Amino acid sequence: MFGKRITILAVCFAVAIAIVGDSIAAEIAIDQAGQRFSQSSISIKTGDTVVFHNRDDVTHNINVIDSEGVPEDQGLQKPGEDITKKFDVVGHYTVRCQIHPRMKMSIEVK
Repeated sequence: MFGKRITILAVCFAVAIAIVGDSIAAEIAIDQAGQRFSQSSISIKTGDTVVFHNRDDVTHNINVIDSEGVPEDQGLQKPGEDITKKFDVVGHYTVRCQIHPRMKMSIEVK
């Protein structure tokens, strides 16, 4: 009887770890260098955070446009600065630099 309880508890604990482990938010780093994003597209989960690192010697501006076309200006980003954006809503996002229009990437939030 005691052995069955330990087995049941162990199974419950393993399931709980699997569920919690799968729901832990991630932090994804995107570098900006040579007036380009280090990746042209990424796929992330809801709750994940993207950190944009300005490795350039020029100022950038991060603008996140959601699936509805609504922009969210993250502000100016001087060389060496980071901008952090958490994505809580499923959808397709476009990220652009308002200063350097050729700088763009897409983020798919699942």
